[in-house]
Amino acid sequence: MKEMIFKDGKIQKGFRVKIPKAIVDTLEIKEGQEVIIKFDIINDRLTLDIK
Repeated sequence: MKEMIFKDGKIQKGFRVKIPKAIVDTLEIKEGQEVIIKFDIINDRLTLDIK
């Protein structure tokens, strides 16, 4: 598992989900690739499942 900590990051609200470029590059996500985002509210976790 890869862990990344972003300092001085800002939360953006809107209708689209934006994944920071550093994460896209690290996980080698390609444009148009299916990504499932899971939120675990109890444990304050966000998980990306890349298909």
